[in-house]
Amino acid sequence: MDAQRAKARHGARRPLVALLLAAPLLWISCGRPPARVPVARRVEPRVRAVLQAHVAAARPAQPAEGSVPLLLVADAAPSAPAPAKRPPGATPPPLPPEVGVSAAVPFAPGALRDVRLIRLRDGRGAAVPLRAKPLAIWPRGRSIRSALLVFRAALAPGERAIYTLDFGAPPPGSPSQRTGPPAPQVAQTPQAAQPSQVPQAAQPTALDEALLPNPDGPIAAVLPPSWYAASRVCGPQLPAIDDRRFPGFESGIERALARMTPAYDTYGVSCSGAHRTYYDGPHALYQRFLRHGDAARYRRARAEAVWYRQHELRFSPDRRLAVHVCEKADWTPAAPLSWQVLRRMLGQGMLDDYLLTGDPAAKEAVLAMGEALRLNLAALTGGKKEDVLRTTERNMAWAMMTLSSYYAIDPRPELLSALRGLADGTVAWQQQGASGAFEHDLHRADPSECERGPRGGSPFMTALLVDALMDYHALTGDPRIRDVVARAAGWLAERAITSDRRAFRYLWGCETDAYDDSGTADLNLLIVPAFGAAYALTGDPRWIDVGDALADVGVKEMRAKQPKHWNQAMRAFGRYLGYRAALAGPAMAGPLSAGR
Repeated sequence: MDAQRAKARHGARRPLVALLLAAPLLWISCGRPPARVPVARRVEPRVRAVLQAHVAAARPAQPAEGSVPLLLVADAAPSAPAPAKRPPGATPPPLPPEVGVSAAVPFAPGALRDVRLIRLRDGRGAAVPLRAKPLAIWPRGRSIRSALLVFRAALAPGERAIYTLDFGAPPPGSPSQRTGPPAPQVAQTPQAAQPSQVPQAAQPTALDEALLPNPDGPIAAVLPPSWYAASRVCGPQLPAIDDRRFPGFESGIERALARMTPAYDTYGVSCSGAHRTYYDGPHALYQRFLRHGDAARYRRARAEAVWYRQHELRFSPDRRLAVHVCEKADWTPAAPLSWQVLRRMLGQGMLDDYLLTGDPAAKEAVLAMGEALRLNLAALTGGKKEDVLRTTERNMAWAMMTLSSYYAIDPRPELLSALRGLADGTVAWQQQGASGAFEHDLHRADPSECERGPRGGSPFMTALLVDALMDYHALTGDPRIRDVVARAAGWLAERAITSDRRAFRYLWGCETDAYDDSGTADLNLLIVPAFGAAYALTGDPRWIDVGDALADVGVKEMRAKQPKHWNQAMRAFGRYLGYRAALAGPAMAGPLSAGR
Protein backbone atom coordinates (compact mmCIF):
# COMPACT_ATOMS: atom_id res chain seq x y z
CA MET A 1 0.00 0.00 0.00
CA ASP A 2 1.55 3.34 -1.00
CA ALA A 3 1.57 6.46 1.18
CA GLN A 4 -1.52 7.95 -0.44
CA ARG A 5 -3.50 4.76 0.08
CA ALA A 6 -2.32 4.58 3.67
CA LYS A 7 -3.37 8.15 4.24
CA ALA A 8 -6.80 7.55 2.74
CA ARG A 9 -7.28 4.31 4.62
CA HIS A 10 -6.35 5.56 8.02
CA GLY A 11 -7.39 9.20 7.79
CA ALA A 12 -10.81 8.23 9.19
CA ARG A 13 -9.17 7.57 12.53
CA ARG A 14 -8.24 11.01 12.56
CA PRO A 15 -10.97 26.17 25.05
CA LEU A 16 -12.48 23.39 27.00
CA VAL A 17 -15.44 24.44 28.98
CA ALA A 18 -13.77 26.07 31.90
CA LEU A 19 -15.22 23.85 34.56
CA LEU A 20 -15.54 24.94 38.13
CA LEU A 21 -13.39 23.55 40.84
CA ALA A 22 -15.79 20.65 40.96
CA ALA A 23 -17.56 20.64 37.66
CA PRO A 24 -20.57 18.63 38.81
CA LEU A 25 -21.96 21.55 40.76
CA LEU A 26 -22.72 23.48 37.63
CA TRP A 27 -24.33 20.62 35.75
CA ILE A 28 -23.52 22.48 32.59
CA SER A 29 -23.10 20.98 29.18
CA CYS A 30 -19.72 21.19 27.58
CA GLY A 31 -19.44 24.18 25.33
CA ARG A 32 -17.25 27.22 25.28
CA PRO A 33 -18.21 29.73 27.98
CA PRO A 34 -16.69 33.17 27.57
CA ALA A 35 -14.44 32.89 30.59
CA ARG A 36 -13.97 31.11 33.89
CA VAL A 37 -15.18 33.99 36.08
CA PRO A 38 -18.69 34.41 34.62
CA VAL A 39 -19.29 30.66 34.97
CA ALA A 40 -18.08 30.63 38.55
CA ARG A 41 -20.60 33.30 39.51
CA ARG A 42 -23.37 30.82 38.95
CA VAL A 43 -22.25 28.74 41.91
CA GLU A 44 -23.65 29.57 45.31
CA PRO A 45 -20.99 31.32 47.43
CA ARG A 46 -21.33 28.64 50.13
CA VAL A 47 -20.66 25.89 47.62
CA ARG A 48 -17.74 27.72 46.04
CA ALA A 49 -16.13 28.35 49.43
CA VAL A 50 -16.29 24.68 50.36
CA LEU A 51 -14.78 23.59 47.07
CA GLN A 52 -12.03 26.18 47.01
CA ALA A 53 -10.93 25.01 50.42
CA HIS A 54 -10.37 21.51 49.10
CA VAL A 55 -9.18 21.85 45.52
CA ALA A 56 -5.48 21.06 45.31
CA ALA A 57 -2.84 21.87 42.73
CA ALA A 58 -2.19 19.54 39.83
CA ARG A 59 -1.26 16.03 40.95
CA PRO A 60 -1.39 16.80 44.70
CA ALA A 61 -0.41 14.23 47.29
CA GLN A 62 -3.26 13.07 49.50
CA PRO A 63 -2.56 13.81 53.17
CA ALA A 64 -2.52 11.11 55.82
CA GLU A 65 -5.59 12.72 57.33
CA GLY A 66 -7.98 15.41 56.30
CA SER A 67 -11.33 15.86 54.62
CA VAL A 68 -12.84 16.09 51.18
CA PRO A 69 -16.28 17.23 49.98
CA LEU A 70 -18.59 14.51 48.72
CA LEU A 71 -21.21 15.81 46.32
CA LEU A 72 -24.60 14.08 46.33
CA VAL A 73 -26.73 14.55 43.22
CA ALA A 74 -30.28 13.21 43.03
CA ASP A 75 -31.64 12.22 39.66
CA ALA A 76 -34.05 14.73 38.19
CA ALA A 77 -37.71 13.84 38.18
CA PRO A 78 -39.38 13.04 34.85
CA SER A 79 -40.52 16.15 33.05
CA ALA A 80 -43.83 17.44 34.40
CA PRO A 81 -45.73 20.71 34.56
CA ALA A 82 -44.36 23.19 37.09
CA PRO A 83 -46.18 22.86 40.42
CA ALA A 84 -48.67 25.54 41.35
CA LYS A 85 -47.49 28.16 43.79
CA ARG A 86 -48.24 27.08 47.38
CA PRO A 87 -50.54 29.55 49.11
CA PRO A 88 -49.45 31.06 52.45
CA GLY A 89 -50.13 28.78 55.39
CA ALA A 90 -50.54 25.67 53.25
CA THR A 91 -49.06 22.40 54.47
CA PRO A 92 -45.52 22.01 53.15
CA PRO A 93 -44.87 19.06 50.86
CA PRO A 94 -43.63 15.87 52.52
CA LEU A 95 -39.92 15.39 52.89
CA PRO A 96 -38.31 13.01 50.38
CA PRO A 97 -37.72 9.48 51.67
CA GLU A 98 -34.27 8.32 52.65
CA VAL A 99 -32.56 5.99 50.21
CA GLY A 100 -29.40 3.96 50.28
CA VAL A 101 -26.38 5.76 48.81
CA SER A 102 -23.02 4.19 48.05
CA ALA A 103 -19.74 5.77 47.10
CA ALA A 104 -16.43 4.18 46.17
CA VAL A 105 -13.70 6.47 47.47
CA PRO A 106 -10.16 5.97 46.13
CA PHE A 107 -7.02 6.76 48.13
CA ALA A 108 -3.45 7.34 47.07
CA PRO A 109 -0.80 4.80 48.11
CA GLY A 110 -0.14 5.08 51.83
CA ALA A 111 -2.99 7.52 52.54
CA LEU A 112 -5.33 5.15 54.44
CA ARG A 113 -4.92 1.76 56.06
CA ASP A 114 -8.14 1.31 58.04
CA VAL A 115 -11.64 2.16 56.84
CA ARG A 116 -12.68 2.66 60.46
CA LEU A 117 -10.87 5.98 60.24
CA ILE A 118 -13.42 7.30 57.72
CA ARG A 119 -16.26 9.49 58.95
CA LEU A 120 -19.03 11.37 57.17
CA ARG A 121 -20.83 14.62 57.99
CA ASP A 122 -23.86 16.09 56.30
CA GLY A 123 -24.24 19.70 55.14
CA ARG A 124 -25.02 20.86 58.68
CA GLY A 125 -21.98 19.11 60.13
CA ALA A 126 -23.94 16.30 61.76
CA ALA A 127 -22.41 12.82 61.79
CA VAL A 128 -23.93 10.41 59.28
CA PRO A 129 -24.10 6.69 60.15
CA LEU A 130 -21.77 4.94 57.78
CA ARG A 131 -20.66 1.45 56.89
CA ALA A 132 -17.47 0.81 54.97
CA LYS A 133 -15.21 -1.88 53.61
CA PRO A 134 -12.03 -1.96 51.48
CA LEU A 135 -12.52 -2.78 47.81
CA ALA A 136 -8.84 -3.20 46.92
CA ILE A 137 -5.40 -2.51 48.30
CA TRP A 138 -2.20 -1.25 46.76
CA PRO A 139 -0.03 -4.41 46.66
CA ARG A 140 3.09 -2.40 47.48
CA GLY A 141 2.63 -1.11 51.02
CA ARG A 142 -0.82 -2.69 51.29
CA SER A 143 -2.69 0.54 51.97
CA ILE A 144 -6.27 0.93 50.80
CA ARG A 145 -6.70 1.74 47.12
CA SER A 146 -10.47 2.15 47.20
CA ALA A 147 -13.13 1.85 49.90
CA LEU A 148 -16.88 1.36 49.60
CA LEU A 149 -19.03 3.60 51.78
CA VAL A 150 -22.76 3.02 52.27
CA PHE A 151 -25.11 5.41 54.05
CA ARG A 152 -28.58 6.89 53.73
CA ALA A 153 -29.66 10.30 52.51
CA ALA A 154 -32.82 12.12 51.50
CA LEU A 155 -32.81 14.48 48.53
CA ALA A 156 -35.64 15.72 46.39
CA PRO A 157 -35.39 15.00 42.64
CA GLY A 158 -32.71 17.19 41.09
CA GLU A 159 -31.45 18.36 44.49
CA ARG A 160 -27.77 18.42 45.45
CA ALA A 161 -25.96 18.43 48.76
CA ILE A 162 -22.37 18.64 49.90
CA TYR A 163 -21.33 16.21 52.60
CA THR A 164 -17.86 16.08 54.12
CA LEU A 165 -15.79 12.93 54.29
CA ASP A 166 -13.17 12.96 57.05
CA PHE A 167 -10.40 10.40 57.16
CA GLY A 168 -7.35 9.65 59.22
CA ALA A 169 -6.91 10.09 62.98
CA PRO A 170 -10.32 10.02 64.73
CA PRO A 171 -11.28 12.81 67.13
CA PRO A 172 -10.16 12.35 70.77
CA GLY A 173 -12.49 10.17 72.79
CA SER A 174 -14.26 8.70 69.80
CA PRO A 175 -15.14 4.99 69.98
CA SER A 176 -12.48 4.09 67.43
CA GLN A 177 -9.79 5.58 69.71
CA ARG A 178 -10.87 3.82 72.87
CA THR A 179 -8.76 1.00 74.24
CA GLY A 180 -9.90 -2.60 74.39
CA PRO A 181 -11.14 -5.02 71.76
CA PRO A 182 -13.12 -3.65 68.85
CA ALA A 183 -16.87 -3.84 68.99
CA PRO A 184 -18.36 -6.91 67.29
CA GLN A 185 -19.22 -6.34 63.67
CA VAL A 186 -22.88 -6.60 62.74
CA ALA A 187 -23.76 -7.06 59.11
CA GLN A 188 -26.12 -4.35 57.95
CA THR A 189 -27.81 -3.67 54.70
CA PRO A 190 -27.92 -0.05 53.60
CA GLN A 191 -31.62 0.02 54.45
CA ALA A 192 -30.90 -0.93 58.05
CA ALA A 193 -28.50 1.91 58.74
CA GLN A 194 -31.11 4.42 59.90
CA PRO A 195 -29.62 7.56 61.50
CA SER A 196 -32.20 7.44 64.26
CA GLN A 197 -31.16 3.94 65.32
CA VAL A 198 -27.67 4.85 66.51
CA PRO A 199 -26.81 7.69 68.91
CA GLN A 200 -24.65 10.29 67.22
CA ALA A 201 -21.86 9.85 69.77
CA ALA A 202 -21.53 6.16 68.93
CA GLN A 203 -21.19 6.13 65.17
CA PRO A 204 -17.70 4.98 64.23
CA THR A 205 -17.24 3.80 60.69
CA ALA A 206 -17.47 0.02 60.75
CA LEU A 207 -15.86 -2.58 58.54
CA ASP A 208 -18.70 -4.55 57.00
CA GLU A 209 -18.04 -7.25 54.44
CA ALA A 210 -21.77 -7.68 53.79
CA LEU A 211 -22.31 -4.23 52.33
CA LEU A 212 -24.47 -3.97 49.27
CA PRO A 213 -23.42 -1.15 46.93
CA ASN A 214 -26.03 0.90 45.13
CA PRO A 215 -24.09 2.46 42.24
CA ASP A 216 -27.20 3.00 40.13
CA GLY A 217 -29.42 4.34 42.87
CA PRO A 218 -31.31 7.63 42.58
CA ILE A 219 -28.51 9.54 44.32
CA ALA A 220 -24.98 9.59 42.89
CA ALA A 221 -22.04 10.52 45.13
CA VAL A 222 -18.92 11.94 43.48
CA LEU A 223 -15.68 13.60 44.58
CA PRO A 224 -13.76 16.57 43.16
CA PRO A 225 -11.57 15.73 40.15
CA SER A 226 -8.53 16.90 42.11
CA TRP A 227 -9.17 14.07 44.59
CA TYR A 228 -9.39 11.47 41.85
CA ALA A 229 -6.18 12.83 40.31
CA ALA A 230 -4.34 12.67 43.62
CA SER A 231 -5.52 9.12 44.31
CA ARG A 232 -4.01 7.75 41.07
CA VAL A 233 -6.62 5.03 41.38
CA CYS A 234 -6.88 4.60 37.61
CA GLY A 235 -3.50 6.00 36.66
CA PRO A 236 -2.16 9.57 36.65
CA GLN A 237 -4.69 12.25 35.79
CA LEU A 238 -4.97 16.02 35.52
CA PRO A 239 -8.36 17.62 36.22
CA ALA A 240 -9.76 18.97 32.98
CA ILE A 241 -10.14 22.41 34.52
CA ASP A 242 -6.36 22.53 35.05
CA ASP A 243 -5.47 21.62 31.47
CA ARG A 244 -4.31 24.97 30.16
CA ARG A 245 -1.89 23.43 27.68
CA PHE A 246 -4.37 21.59 25.42
CA PRO A 247 -7.75 23.36 25.63
CA GLY A 248 -8.52 22.19 22.10
CA PHE A 249 -8.46 18.60 23.26
CA GLU A 250 -10.86 19.26 26.11
CA SER A 251 -13.44 21.04 23.98
CA GLY A 252 -12.93 18.79 20.94
CA ILE A 253 -13.31 15.47 22.73
CA GLU A 254 -16.54 16.60 24.41
CA ARG A 255 -17.95 18.07 21.23
CA ALA A 256 -17.17 14.87 19.32
CA LEU A 257 -19.02 12.73 21.84
CA ALA A 258 -22.06 14.99 21.89
CA ARG A 259 -22.28 15.26 18.09
CA MET A 260 -21.42 11.67 17.16
CA THR A 261 -23.78 10.41 14.45
CA PRO A 262 -25.04 7.79 14.94
CA ALA A 263 -24.75 8.26 18.69
CA TYR A 264 -22.12 6.30 20.60
CA ASP A 265 -24.63 4.20 22.51
CA THR A 266 -26.48 3.09 19.38
CA TYR A 267 -23.61 0.85 18.27
CA GLY A 268 -23.86 -2.85 19.08
CA VAL A 269 -21.56 -5.86 19.25
CA SER A 270 -19.25 -6.46 16.31
CA CYS A 271 -16.75 -9.26 15.85
CA SER A 272 -14.99 -7.62 12.92
CA GLY A 273 -13.68 -4.15 12.20
CA ALA A 274 -14.48 -1.17 14.39
CA HIS A 275 -16.74 -1.90 17.34
CA ARG A 276 -18.27 0.01 20.20
CA THR A 277 -15.77 -0.99 22.87
CA TYR A 278 -12.63 -0.88 20.68
CA TYR A 279 -9.75 0.55 22.77
CA ASP A 280 -11.81 -0.17 25.92
CA GLY A 281 -14.83 2.12 25.83
CA PRO A 282 -15.62 1.77 29.56
CA HIS A 283 -12.04 2.74 30.43
CA ALA A 284 -12.11 5.75 28.10
CA LEU A 285 -15.39 6.98 29.57
CA TYR A 286 -14.20 6.48 33.14
CA GLN A 287 -11.02 8.44 32.34
CA ARG A 288 -13.32 11.22 31.14
CA PHE A 289 -15.33 11.08 34.37
CA LEU A 290 -12.26 11.15 36.62
CA ARG A 291 -11.01 14.33 34.97
CA HIS A 292 -14.34 16.13 35.52
CA GLY A 293 -15.83 14.49 38.61
CA ASP A 294 -19.49 15.12 37.75
CA ALA A 295 -22.48 12.85 38.17
CA ALA A 296 -23.52 12.96 34.50
CA ARG A 297 -20.16 11.62 33.28
CA TYR A 298 -20.18 9.07 36.08
CA ARG A 299 -23.57 7.80 34.93
CA ARG A 300 -22.37 7.59 31.32
CA ALA A 301 -19.24 5.60 32.16
CA ARG A 302 -21.18 3.35 34.46
CA ALA A 303 -23.78 2.61 31.78
CA GLU A 304 -21.06 1.61 29.31
CA ALA A 305 -19.44 -0.76 31.80
CA VAL A 306 -22.77 -2.46 32.51
CA TRP A 307 -23.54 -2.68 28.79
CA TYR A 308 -20.22 -4.37 28.12
CA ARG A 309 -20.81 -7.07 30.73
CA GLN A 310 -24.35 -7.70 29.59
CA HIS A 311 -23.57 -7.91 25.88
CA GLU A 312 -19.91 -8.77 25.32
CA LEU A 313 -18.87 -11.27 27.99
CA ARG A 314 -19.63 -14.98 28.08
CA PHE A 315 -19.13 -16.72 31.42
CA SER A 316 -18.53 -20.40 32.06
CA PRO A 317 -21.40 -22.22 33.84
CA ASP A 318 -19.64 -21.82 37.19
CA ARG A 319 -18.87 -18.12 36.40
CA ARG A 320 -15.19 -18.79 37.10
CA LEU A 321 -14.04 -17.94 33.55
CA ALA A 322 -15.17 -15.28 31.09
CA VAL A 323 -14.22 -14.56 27.50
CA HIS A 324 -15.57 -12.23 24.87
CA VAL A 325 -18.59 -13.45 22.95
CA CYS A 326 -16.59 -13.35 19.71
CA GLU A 327 -14.50 -16.32 20.91
CA LYS A 328 -15.60 -19.74 19.69
CA ALA A 329 -18.38 -21.26 21.75
CA ASP A 330 -16.36 -24.42 22.41
CA TRP A 331 -13.22 -22.57 23.53
CA THR A 332 -11.19 -24.03 26.39
CA PRO A 333 -7.97 -22.73 27.99
CA ALA A 334 -6.06 -25.37 26.05
CA ALA A 335 -6.53 -23.30 22.87
CA PRO A 336 -5.05 -19.80 22.57
CA LEU A 337 -7.56 -16.97 22.64
CA SER A 338 -7.93 -15.35 19.24
CA TRP A 339 -6.17 -12.07 18.52
CA GLN A 340 -9.52 -10.35 18.01
CA VAL A 341 -10.75 -11.52 21.41
CA LEU A 342 -7.64 -10.42 23.30
CA ARG A 343 -8.34 -6.79 22.39
CA ARG A 344 -11.95 -7.18 23.57
CA MET A 345 -11.09 -8.41 27.08
CA LEU A 346 -11.42 -5.08 28.83
CA GLY A 347 -9.61 -5.53 32.12
CA GLN A 348 -8.86 -1.84 32.63
CA GLY A 349 -12.46 -0.73 32.14
CA MET A 350 -13.90 -3.40 34.42
CA LEU A 351 -11.29 -2.57 37.09
CA ASP A 352 -12.25 1.11 36.84
CA ASP A 353 -15.89 0.18 37.30
CA TYR A 354 -15.16 -1.87 40.40
CA LEU A 355 -12.82 0.63 42.06
CA LEU A 356 -15.19 3.55 41.39
CA THR A 357 -18.53 1.86 42.18
CA GLY A 358 -17.86 -1.26 44.24
CA ASP A 359 -20.17 -3.27 42.01
CA PRO A 360 -19.50 -6.99 42.67
CA ALA A 361 -20.46 -7.73 39.05
CA ALA A 362 -17.46 -5.69 37.92
CA LYS A 363 -15.19 -7.61 40.27
CA GLU A 364 -16.60 -10.90 39.01
CA ALA A 365 -15.81 -9.86 35.43
CA VAL A 366 -12.22 -8.88 36.27
CA LEU A 367 -11.59 -12.13 38.13
CA ALA A 368 -13.22 -14.32 35.47
CA MET A 369 -11.43 -12.69 32.53
CA GLY A 370 -8.16 -12.75 34.46
CA GLU A 371 -8.49 -16.41 35.35
CA ALA A 372 -9.35 -17.35 31.78
CA LEU A 373 -6.23 -15.55 30.61
CA ARG A 374 -4.03 -17.01 33.36
CA LEU A 375 -5.07 -20.54 32.43
CA ASN A 376 -4.54 -19.71 28.77
CA LEU A 377 -0.98 -18.37 29.12
CA ALA A 378 0.65 -21.69 28.31
CA ALA A 379 -1.27 -21.91 25.03
CA LEU A 380 -0.69 -18.24 24.22
CA THR A 381 3.06 -18.28 24.79
CA GLY A 382 4.10 -21.86 24.13
CA GLY A 383 1.67 -23.13 21.56
CA LYS A 384 2.59 -25.46 18.72
CA LYS A 385 2.63 -22.70 16.08
CA GLU A 386 3.82 -19.43 17.65
CA ASP A 387 3.97 -17.17 20.68
CA VAL A 388 0.69 -15.34 20.14
CA LEU A 389 1.55 -12.55 22.57
CA ARG A 390 4.69 -11.61 20.66
CA THR A 391 3.03 -11.60 17.28
CA THR A 392 1.95 -7.99 17.80
CA GLU A 393 2.61 -5.54 20.60
CA ARG A 394 -1.06 -5.10 21.37
CA ASN A 395 -1.56 -8.83 21.98
CA MET A 396 0.95 -8.61 24.81
CA ALA A 397 -0.53 -5.27 25.91
CA TRP A 398 -4.11 -6.44 26.31
CA ALA A 399 -3.00 -9.62 28.07
CA MET A 400 -0.86 -7.66 30.52
CA MET A 401 -3.65 -5.13 31.18
CA THR A 402 -6.12 -7.92 31.96
CA LEU A 403 -3.72 -9.79 34.23
CA SER A 404 -2.68 -6.56 35.99
CA SER A 405 -6.34 -5.77 36.67
CA TYR A 406 -6.79 -9.28 38.08
CA TYR A 407 -3.77 -8.92 40.36
CA ALA A 408 -4.90 -5.44 41.46
CA ILE A 409 -7.92 -6.87 43.28
CA ASP A 410 -6.59 -10.36 44.04
CA PRO A 411 -2.87 -9.96 44.79
CA ARG A 412 -1.98 -13.64 45.19
CA PRO A 413 1.60 -14.86 44.65
CA GLU A 414 0.62 -17.11 41.74
CA LEU A 415 -0.92 -14.16 39.92
CA LEU A 416 2.17 -12.06 40.52
CA SER A 417 4.24 -14.89 39.11
CA ALA A 418 2.12 -15.02 35.96
CA LEU A 419 2.26 -11.25 35.58
CA ARG A 420 6.03 -11.20 35.99
CA GLY A 421 6.25 -13.89 33.36
CA LEU A 422 4.62 -11.51 30.88
CA ALA A 423 7.02 -8.76 31.94
CA ASP A 424 9.99 -11.11 31.51
CA GLY A 425 8.80 -11.95 28.00
CA THR A 426 8.37 -8.27 27.14
CA VAL A 427 11.83 -7.32 28.38
CA ALA A 428 13.44 -10.19 26.46
CA TRP A 429 11.44 -9.31 23.35
CA GLN A 430 12.78 -5.77 23.26
CA GLN A 431 16.34 -6.89 23.99
CA GLN A 432 16.38 -9.20 20.99
CA GLY A 433 16.56 -6.15 18.72
CA ALA A 434 18.77 -3.07 18.79
CA SER A 435 16.16 -0.46 17.87
CA GLY A 436 14.18 -0.18 21.11
CA ALA A 437 11.07 -1.44 19.30
CA PHE A 438 9.36 -4.74 20.02
CA GLU A 439 10.28 -6.13 16.65
CA HIS A 440 8.18 -8.70 14.84
CA ASP A 441 7.13 -9.76 11.36
CA LEU A 442 4.79 -7.02 10.16
CA HIS A 443 3.49 -9.12 7.30
CA ARG A 444 2.50 -11.91 9.68
CA ALA A 445 0.47 -9.52 11.79
CA ASP A 446 -1.49 -7.99 8.92
CA PRO A 447 -0.62 -8.91 5.32
CA SER A 448 -2.93 -6.21 3.95
CA GLU A 449 -0.87 -3.50 5.68
CA CYS A 450 2.61 -4.76 4.80
CA GLU A 451 3.46 -7.16 2.01
CA ARG A 452 7.00 -7.75 3.26
CA GLY A 453 8.31 -6.70 6.67
CA PRO A 454 10.05 -9.39 8.72
CA ARG A 455 11.58 -6.93 11.24
CA GLY A 456 9.46 -3.97 12.24
CA GLY A 457 7.16 -2.45 14.81
CA SER A 458 3.90 -0.61 15.29
CA PRO A 459 4.03 2.74 17.13
CA PHE A 460 0.40 2.76 18.19
CA MET A 461 0.53 -0.85 19.38
CA THR A 462 3.76 -0.08 21.24
CA ALA A 463 1.99 2.75 23.05
CA LEU A 464 -0.64 0.28 24.24
CA LEU A 465 2.12 -1.98 25.55
CA VAL A 466 3.77 0.93 27.38
CA ASP A 467 0.41 1.69 29.00
CA ALA A 468 0.21 -1.92 30.16
CA LEU A 469 3.78 -1.82 31.46
CA MET A 470 2.92 1.25 33.52
CA ASP A 471 -0.05 -0.57 35.07
CA TYR A 472 2.30 -3.40 35.96
CA HIS A 473 4.92 -1.00 37.30
CA ALA A 474 2.37 0.76 39.55
CA LEU A 475 1.56 -2.60 41.14
CA THR A 476 5.07 -4.04 41.43
CA GLY A 477 7.67 -1.30 41.09
CA ASP A 478 9.70 -3.55 38.78
CA PRO A 479 12.88 -1.47 38.16
CA ARG A 480 13.39 -2.92 34.67
CA ILE A 481 10.38 -1.04 33.32
CA ARG A 482 12.22 2.28 33.43
CA ASP A 483 14.74 1.29 30.76
CA VAL A 484 12.19 -0.62 28.68
CA VAL A 485 9.88 2.41 28.46
CA ALA A 486 12.75 4.85 27.87
CA ARG A 487 14.10 2.72 25.00
CA ALA A 488 10.66 2.44 23.44
CA ALA A 489 10.18 6.21 23.72
CA GLY A 490 13.57 6.80 22.13
CA TRP A 491 12.62 4.58 19.20
CA LEU A 492 9.34 6.42 18.77
CA ALA A 493 11.03 9.82 18.82
CA GLU A 494 13.98 9.02 16.57
CA ARG A 495 13.08 6.20 14.22
CA ALA A 496 9.34 5.65 14.18
CA ILE A 497 8.49 9.31 13.60
CA THR A 498 7.69 10.59 10.10
CA SER A 499 10.27 12.73 8.33
CA ASP A 500 8.13 15.86 8.82
CA ARG A 501 8.04 15.03 12.56
CA ARG A 502 4.29 15.54 12.71
CA ALA A 503 3.20 11.97 13.28
CA PHE A 504 4.37 8.39 13.58
CA ARG A 505 4.79 5.88 10.79
CA TYR A 506 1.78 3.63 10.86
CA LEU A 507 4.25 0.75 10.60
CA TRP A 508 8.02 1.02 11.02
CA GLY A 509 10.28 -1.34 9.11
CA CYS A 510 7.89 -2.38 6.37
CA GLU A 511 10.04 -3.09 3.30
CA THR A 512 7.24 -2.42 0.83
CA ASP A 513 5.86 0.81 2.32
CA ALA A 514 7.77 3.36 4.42
CA TYR A 515 4.55 4.88 5.71
CA ASP A 516 6.40 8.18 5.78
CA ASP A 517 3.36 10.45 5.79
CA SER A 518 1.45 12.11 8.58
CA GLY A 519 -1.99 11.02 7.41
CA THR A 520 -2.47 9.11 10.65
CA ALA A 521 -1.63 12.02 12.99
CA ASP A 522 -4.88 11.43 14.85
CA LEU A 523 -3.10 8.42 16.40
CA ASN A 524 -0.69 10.84 18.10
CA LEU A 525 -3.03 11.17 21.08
CA LEU A 526 -2.85 7.42 21.62
CA ILE A 527 0.95 7.34 21.29
CA VAL A 528 2.29 10.41 23.15
CA PRO A 529 1.43 8.93 26.58
CA ALA A 530 4.53 6.78 26.05
CA PHE A 531 6.60 9.96 26.36
CA GLY A 532 4.74 10.93 29.51
CA ALA A 533 5.52 7.50 30.94
CA ALA A 534 9.20 7.90 30.05
CA TYR A 535 9.25 11.27 31.78
CA ALA A 536 7.52 9.85 34.87
CA LEU A 537 10.10 7.05 35.15
CA THR A 538 13.26 9.00 34.26
CA GLY A 539 12.48 12.54 35.35
CA ASP A 540 13.91 13.86 32.09
CA PRO A 541 11.62 16.73 30.94
CA ARG A 542 12.86 16.51 27.36
CA TRP A 543 10.39 13.69 26.84
CA ILE A 544 7.63 16.24 27.35
CA ASP A 545 9.07 18.46 24.62
CA VAL A 546 8.55 15.84 21.97
CA GLY A 547 5.26 14.68 23.46
CA ASP A 548 3.77 18.18 23.49
CA ALA A 549 4.81 18.92 19.92
CA LEU A 550 3.19 15.74 18.63
CA ALA A 551 0.14 16.21 20.85
CA ASP A 552 -0.44 19.64 19.31
CA VAL A 553 -0.68 18.00 15.89
CA GLY A 554 -2.82 15.19 17.25
CA VAL A 555 -5.32 17.60 18.78
CA LYS A 556 -5.56 19.51 15.51
CA GLU A 557 -6.07 16.31 13.50
CA MET A 558 -8.29 14.55 16.02
CA ARG A 559 -11.12 12.62 14.40
CA ALA A 560 -13.62 11.05 16.77
CA LYS A 561 -16.63 10.30 14.61
CA GLN A 562 -17.10 6.71 15.82
CA PRO A 563 -16.72 5.03 19.21
CA LYS A 564 -13.44 3.41 18.13
CA HIS A 565 -11.85 6.74 17.25
CA TRP A 566 -13.28 8.54 20.27
CA ASN A 567 -11.96 5.83 22.60
CA GLN A 568 -8.62 5.96 20.81
CA ALA A 569 -8.22 9.66 21.60
CA MET A 570 -9.61 9.51 25.14
CA ARG A 571 -8.33 6.27 26.64
CA ALA A 572 -4.79 7.44 27.44
CA PHE A 573 -4.31 11.13 26.66
CA GLY A 574 -5.61 12.03 30.11
CA ARG A 575 -2.80 9.92 31.51
CA TYR A 576 -0.30 11.88 29.45
CA LEU A 577 -1.61 15.07 31.00
CA GLY A 578 -1.29 13.45 34.41
CA TYR A 579 2.31 12.48 33.75
CA ARG A 580 3.29 15.93 32.50
CA ALA A 581 1.49 17.69 35.39
CA ALA A 582 4.49 16.99 37.59
CA LEU A 583 6.73 19.06 35.32
CA ALA A 584 8.16 21.81 37.51
CA GLY A 585 8.85 24.24 34.69
CA PRO A 586 9.10 24.52 30.91
CA ALA A 587 10.56 21.42 29.31
CA MET A 588 14.15 21.79 28.30
CA ALA A 589 14.95 21.67 24.64
CA GLY A 590 17.45 19.20 23.32
CA PRO A 591 17.91 16.02 21.31
CA LEU A 592 16.59 12.72 22.56
CA SER A 593 18.38 9.43 22.68
CA ALA A 594 17.11 5.94 23.19
CA GLY A 595 19.03 5.63 26.42
CA ARG A 596 17.39 8.57 28.14
